[in-house]
Amino acid sequence: MPYGHQSALARVVAAIGSDALGPSLAAYLHGLCGADHFAAFHIYGDAVTEVAACCVEPEHTQRDLVDRYLGQGGWRHDPAMVSALRCVSVPKPMLIHPDLGHRDYADLRSQLYPRISDRLLLCGNVGGRGFGLSVLRQRPHGRFGSGAIDTLVDTAELLVALLGQHAQRGQTHDAGDALRSLDVIEKCIAVQAAMPRRESEVCARILYGLSTTGIALDLGVGEETIKTYRKRAYHRLGIGSERELLNWYLHLWSSRNRPHA
Repeated sequence: MPYGHQSALARVVAAIGSDALGPSLAAYLHGLCGADHFAAFHIYGDAVTEVAACCVEPEHTQRDLVDRYLGQGGWRHDPAMVSALRCVSVPKPMLIHPDLGHRDYADLRSQLYPRISDRLLLCGNVGGRGFGLSVLRQRPHGRFGSGAIDTLVDTAELLVALLGQHAQRGQTHDAGDALRSLDVIEKCIAVQAAMPRRESEVCARILYGLSTTGIALDLGVGEETIKTYRKRAYHRLGIGSERELLNWYLHLWSSRNRPHA
């Protein structure tokens, strides 16, 4: 491994467990394969949550796109993720190189990747915990070269192991705190999510454990009105159940409470 790559890798290792991992890993991937952006995530069951995401120029990281893909369920409409979910438990990491020009990616391309020319999706597991790493290249820079792809494949096991360590060390907050009070839930949704007030209030009370009747009484409206707000909110978030709402919220909460360097 060239000295420059060794030095960049050392910075990634030093940043494990802190917010510094994003910029460090972005710089390492840029030197390794020419990546402009990356998003890393934990895959478990039918849920996907962020581990880290960053642009090689950190100030240009598009958090709104990351949140739409991971937090709001955009990944569910990604054909490459369907493959990743099938492959994530195999013994060795696998690399998926989707054709973004294919019609199956038309919606994803227009909504999330209008400026992206190429993408690689690495998936693997550490101790049974699944992880994914989406590596992106901007349109002006063209596609990933064959040498860059081979290099990423050769480094796959190391990258997945790094993500596993970062996710483990970063879990310093008790997830129970996320649902400890209605006030905490409401504030988290209000700060992190672009959602109309009534929809936000209904979602917060669902997460807090109130029934439809209880929510209606608390907000002073009818039960049918609550059902309408719930339907609108679920549609806005691209989800269809309380479990998916919980996964979405925990992603918001963990992003807000991620440990700092």
